Amino acid sequence: MLSMTGFGNGSYENDRWSVNVFVKSLNGKNLEVFIKSNYNLMAVEFSIRKIVREFIRRGTVSVQVNIKRKDIIEPVNLEDLLTNIRFFRLIREKLELNASDDTILQLATKFSEAPQEETDPSLEEAISCALTDALKELLNRRFQEGEHIRKDMESRLQRMESLLEEILKNKEEAYERAKRRVLEKAQELGLSQDKALVLNEIALIISKMDIEEEIARLKSHMQKAKELMKSNEDVGRKLEFIFQEMHREITTLSNKLPELAFIGVEIKTEIDRLKQQVANVE
Repeated sequence: MLSMTGFGNGSYENDRWSVNVFVKSLNGKNLEVFIKSNYNLMAVEFSIRKIVREFIRRGTVSVQVNIKRKDIIEPVNLEDLLTNIRFFRLIREKLELNASDDTILQLATKFSEAPQEETDPSLEEAISCALTDALKELLNRRFQEGEHIRKDMESRLQRMESLLEEILKNKEEAYERAKRRVLEKAQELGLSQDKALVLNEIALIISKMDIEEEIARLKSHMQKAKELMKSNEDVGRKLEFIFQEMHREITTLSNKLPELAFIGVEIKTEIDRLKQQVANVE
C-alpha cells in the first residue's frame, strides 16, 4: 500500500547539461502533473508526463526541473555577421544614408542570429535520468509512509474486531431483555405467555433485532480490507468503498440493537479515522 504524499530529488550531468529535478506529490482523486522549469520544456513535456505515469497512478504531482547549460552558445553566426555588416555598409554608401556603425551592427546582428536548435537529445536524456531517480526516491518515501498508514489502519481494524466480539457477547442478553419486556407487557394485559399472539410478538421483535447478517458482512469487509492493504497496487478507491459499506452496516446494526449502540458509536469512530487515513492512499 502506497501513500500519495512524498518527495524526491534526482540529478544528472553530461557534457552539455546539468539537470536537477525535484518531485513532490500530494493527495488527489486522479493523477495530475504540474511542470515548472527555468527552461522551455514544451518539446519534452509529453515525455516527462509519460515517465511520471510509469511510476505514479494517483495524486497531485509537482515536477520542478532546473537546467544549466555547460557549453558556450554562440548567439550569432560570426561569418554571417561580418557578411551582413559589409552588406549594410554598402547600402549606406549607395543610398548615401546617415546610418551609424552602431545601427549597422544592430541590423547585422539581427539577421545573423544563430538558429534555434531543436530539443537537444542529450538534454532529453539528462532530464529523463534525473526525473527517474527523483521518482524512485519519491516512490520509496511513498512506500515508507504507506507502511505507517497500513499499521495504523490494521490496529484500528483489530480494535473493531474486538468491539464486534463485545457486541456478539452481549446480543443474547439484549434479546432476553427484549423478550422479558414483551412477557411483562403480556402479563399486564392478562395474556398467557404461551398464547400465539405473545409468541409471535416475541419472534417478530427478535427477528428485527437479528444482526447476524450485518456481523458477517462487517467481518467480510474487514478481511477484504486487510488483503488490500498488503498490496502495492492502487487500492485507495477500493478501500474507500469498503469503509463506506462498513459504516452503513454498523449503522444498521446499531438501529437494530439500540442497547448496544454505544459500542456501534466506537466502531463508527474507528471507521471515520480509517476513512481519513485512506484519503492519503494511492
